[in-house]
Amino acid sequence: MADLAEVQQLELLCQAFYGGGSKEEQNEAHKVLLPLVNNPENMPRLQAVLAHSSNLQALLFASSGLMNLFTRYWGQISDKQKEETRNFLLNYLYQRSADLLHNAHEILGHLIRLLCRIVKLSWFEDVDKKILEQVGLFLSASTAHWVVGLYIYTELTQEMQPKIGSHMSRLRRVAFSFRDIALPSILQVAVKTLQQFDAGAIRVPNDEEETRLLKQVLQLALNCLSFDFMGTMADDTTDEQNTVMIPQGWSDFREETFPRMFFSLYNACWQKTPHRPRVECARLCLSCLVLISAFRRSFFETTATRNKYMGELILGTFQIIKTRTGLTDDMCYHEFCRLIGKVNTSHHLSELCASEPFREFPQHLFDFTMESLKSWQRMPNSKHYLLGVWAHMISPLLFYKQRVPKDLELYIERITAAFIMSRMCVAEAIAEDADNCDWESPLNNEVLRQEQLEVLSQLARCRYTKTARMVHELFEETKAKAQSGEINRKVFEEKITWLVYLIGALVGSNWTGRLPDVHVEDASSETVQMANAGLSKLVLTLIEETKCEEAPETLELAFLYFLDQFRKLFIGQFARKQDTTSAFATALGAADDKAVVATLVSKIGFNLQHRVEMPECIKKSMDLLFEFVAGVHIVHWISRAPELIVTGRLLLETPTGGYFLTNHCNVEFKFLSMRRYSRLRTTYYLTLGTLLFYQQRKAAVSFEQFVQPMDAIFLSLWQQTDEGRNPQSIRNPLCRDPLIGLVRDLRGLSFASGNNATYTVLFDWLMSPWKKINGSTRMAIFSWAADAWWDDAEVLVPLLKFIADFVSNRGGGRIQFVESSANGIRLFKEASSVVLKYGNRILQKQEFTDPYKEKYKGMAVALQILSNIISGNYCHYEVFEVYGDTVLNDSLRLALQMCLAIPQDDLMAYLKSLRPVYSFLEVATESFMQHAVRAFLEAQPGSLPRMLQLIFQLLMTGQLPNLFAISGVLLGLILLQENEYLKLKQQIIEQQIEAKRPQVEGFFTALMLNIEDDLETANKVTYKTTTTSSSCG
Repeated sequence: MADLAEVQQLELLCQAFYGGGSKEEQNEAHKVLLPLVNNPENMPRLQAVLAHSSNLQALLFASSGLMNLFTRYWGQISDKQKEETRNFLLNYLYQRSADLLHNAHEILGHLIRLLCRIVKLSWFEDVDKKILEQVGLFLSASTAHWVVGLYIYTELTQEMQPKIGSHMSRLRRVAFSFRDIALPSILQVAVKTLQQFDAGAIRVPNDEEETRLLKQVLQLALNCLSFDFMGTMADDTTDEQNTVMIPQGWSDFREETFPRMFFSLYNACWQKTPHRPRVECARLCLSCLVLISAFRRSFFETTATRNKYMGELILGTFQIIKTRTGLTDDMCYHEFCRLIGKVNTSHHLSELCASEPFREFPQHLFDFTMESLKSWQRMPNSKHYLLGVWAHMISPLLFYKQRVPKDLELYIERITAAFIMSRMCVAEAIAEDADNCDWESPLNNEVLRQEQLEVLSQLARCRYTKTARMVHELFEETKAKAQSGEINRKVFEEKITWLVYLIGALVGSNWTGRLPDVHVEDASSETVQMANAGLSKLVLTLIEETKCEEAPETLELAFLYFLDQFRKLFIGQFARKQDTTSAFATALGAADDKAVVATLVSKIGFNLQHRVEMPECIKKSMDLLFEFVAGVHIVHWISRAPELIVTGRLLLETPTGGYFLTNHCNVEFKFLSMRRYSRLRTTYYLTLGTLLFYQQRKAAVSFEQFVQPMDAIFLSLWQQTDEGRNPQSIRNPLCRDPLIGLVRDLRGLSFASGNNATYTVLFDWLMSPWKKINGSTRMAIFSWAADAWWDDAEVLVPLLKFIADFVSNRGGGRIQFVESSANGIRLFKEASSVVLKYGNRILQKQEFTDPYKEKYKGMAVALQILSNIISGNYCHYEVFEVYGDTVLNDSLRLALQMCLAIPQDDLMAYLKSLRPVYSFLEVATESFMQHAVRAFLEAQPGSLPRMLQLIFQLLMTGQLPNLFAISGVLLGLILLQENEYLKLKQQIIEQQIEAKRPQVEGFFTALMLNIEDDLETANKVTYKTTTTSSSCG
């Protein structure tokens, strides 16, 4: 045990470490203190600091250090040490509760979290289930002890939450055990305390202490209700919990008095007498109500019980809306909006309408929503929940029209209009004074913007034509004001950008994939079509008007969003193949449907030619072009079978499609010459290749014309090598960018050739002798490039990726050669030549600035090439041995050398990128794996027993996530090592405490019940079923 002098020395070091000294003193303190938290043997010294020091920095360091030691070295710490530390912490917290609570709240939190971590890690030891009894002593003492006891419970429920990470399976079992054994009692403590508060039975002389106590118990209730009861371990990127899977046995929380208590406490928090408003407590009440309103439907035994519960929630929210209690506080306003949204989404509209409190609810909610939309500057993200309530009502309106409040449609129409006007206000405010706005513009946040547009697309389905007419008038009004100078250019751009997005959301809301589709009562199908055509014409006209000027990137992105939504609408109209189709095109001002398609795609082409200074615009334009060309849309008819619409075929029937195919490499497409868009070339040629091969099936005459620009690059590279006499001269810097662009383009074409017919066209072009390069193949140039540019990853990796796809027999039918053809052998030799040239050079290099980029990426793709060839089954490898060709042996030898050249640590560090290492080893050893296994077992005879021991060790410690997944391996090991299994079984049983031995014996008995001594399929299926139902506890 450290003496007081050492404690004082550590206090000085901690003061220096946490900023109390010079930089040199901090560094010196760091050197001394760091080893203390990385060695379990130093735990007594850290505990001595807790026991004898009152220095806050020292206490912070000691508690943090102990947390690190217990978390990282749990297995190395003795049971006695764990129990002593736990008891020390409980005694320390009990003796110093008041002092820590009032003077060192941060230290208190660290100590409680340390205690909870120890409790969690040792939960399956019986002693730790006494934690409820031990904390109970705190709850029966002073107010300070009461608060600390509740604090312990609060942190314990949070600590016990299942989390993704190491030992996940074991800790998940701990969480379930805690849920069943301790959590109900903890929540009961919280609820009983809240009931006493609600009844006025708790009176603390000090108002501040009473507030602290109420806040702590509310936080405890919130943590209990938000517990991950099912162990789903959902991500924490959102505060929303769709359904609270509360255990069925928690019947006390099924009564309607439960939510009523939280509403009562919320109102009491805002009473000015006898205490000041308790804002944080009020917010916690609403947070608990949000979770209560999300209780699963099956938790309630009868519909009547659930309806009473729902009625209490509606009544409580209704009263708050009427009185506006606490809604001046921003956080309470946000939580209340969440509560309204959750009550709505957790219950069907028919259920809400059947509830007595709901009759007056819509009108007051409408007033509150309109009031909120007028105050658009305040808490803009909270309004999403309010709008979602009204959007959630749209679909049921069609079915429950006679049973819903008569003014509901009118409310939704007016809310939709108010929301649209609020977007105009946002646009104007940002345009005039963006620097002083304390919220982000949705135009610059895609997630936020998409949320708002999705809500609008749902709201607008109610009385659609009226909303469309309003947006139409706003659009024309905004343009007129800009032309007259009534609004400046910046305001116009912001407003018109919003309007383009809104129109895109409106026309997109009319595509459901099912025809005919009329959502609303006030409009026929034809009227809706004309409304859509009118809106679309506004945007298409604006697109033409802005082509000759510099438009902001936000507006260009809005155009692309609209075009994507309009594309879906147009497909639905095209599928009708009736007079309404041509009427729709006429309303747009287009001659026919082909002209509409040409208009859509010409805007994309314009962007690729003239908007190259807008990276996001170029990327989204490319994505949209690909979706238009390669997209396959299913149109469902009510009266007949579904119909497939391939939009790429529509484009082929227009001049625009032909222009893309004949001018794809034109200098007008400026992005092709810009290095920052180099990666997009693959997507570009994948898109155009798909379009080309659509046409190829009709007439194989355009491929040669399409690849003429690529032939020009091949020819220039050939000439650079002095017509093949000096291949190394391809290293010329002038060849670098053309070579990168060429292989990226070819990779896109290779992606597009997804079947044997299209692949054969590409193969014949690349692999046939070409007179212009003295009868060599175009593929031969890549072998020279690999030899010359082997050390430049920016050249070699794209080249290797193209080869990897070119030799890939995707689906098993892409590459098919006739039996008498030597094409498979030729393909292997060309591809392996590239791999050998690159691999032999890269293995010789020892020093790398960035090993991943300069070495591993290329080696992984090279191994992928060989994996694809071997698994392609299109090459007769016996030919190489017959004719004495060593290329196969050389390739395999090189590949194994590359595998061995990657250290084990790097293999684990770049697991995803280096996956081809494992796929190559799998396909390369498939034919002789039995020999490799036999040799390994002869060299390591104890390996199988060790594997068996490891599996059961992981199983007994709870670290094996899924026994079912490895059941086949486990059965094979047990049958091969039967004696070892019997010894291991007996050893494990004897290691258990007496009370647990029967359970473990039962597990082993069930594990081999009705299992035969063979690995037949039926026996393995039986064993998998057995492992699913077996548990070792």
